[in-house]
Amino acid sequence: MTVTLKLPQETRAVEVRAGSFDEAANTIDIIWTTGAAVRRFDWNTGNAYDEILDLSPGAVRLERLNAGAPLLNSHNSYNLNQVIGSVVPGTAKIDGKRGLATMLLSRAAGDADIVQKIRDGVIRNMSAGYIRHKIEKTDGDDGDVATWRVIDWEPCEISAVAIPADPGSQTRSQPQEAVFPCVVTMPARRALAESTRTRLRMQARRLGLSA
Repeated sequence: MTVTLKLPQETRAVEVRAGSFDEAANTIDIIWTTGAAVRRFDWNTGNAYDEILDLSPGAVRLERLNAGAPLLNSHNSYNLNQVIGSVVPGTAKIDGKRGLATMLLSRAAGDADIVQKIRDGVIRNMSAGYIRHKIEKTDGDDGDVATWRVIDWEPCEISAVAIPADPGSQTRSQPQEAVFPCVVTMPARRALAESTRTRLRMQARRLGLSA
């Protein structure tokens, strides 16, 4: 059974490829996903679950990255001064079991301090923000946590961060906790409860009540 839920943007740690800085081009190479299972917390139900990002053909929407998605300072997407680079168009791809891309760093004077720290390896931590469009949920057996397999998702930005986001936390960088529609397939016995809970939460927000 499927339902449509409103889910927030998520983040995952990004790996900067060692020794990849190109002085002449002012670029670095990154691994922005491996798709590996990450333990997360479902704020709607209070339960933990394992999230797996599907890397099979057609599962990842690369259009935003390959159009030159931004490299941001700490997921701040509401101020142009926080854009410190961008994805080199056409470099984002899925290579076997990894997502790869090349990042062009800013040469602007106002970004020089942060960019120099990235070049020097002082700033090593990066994080990718992505939107989930379709998820397959599987209940856990014998006390195991549920599995959320994200079979349609869209990376939309990369950020340089002081400390990568906790894999178990959800991003709250969107204004007013912005959410996005996601089609979720789950066992029928859970679908009605999930749908009802989401509807009541949205009604409470419209009435200005806590959900």
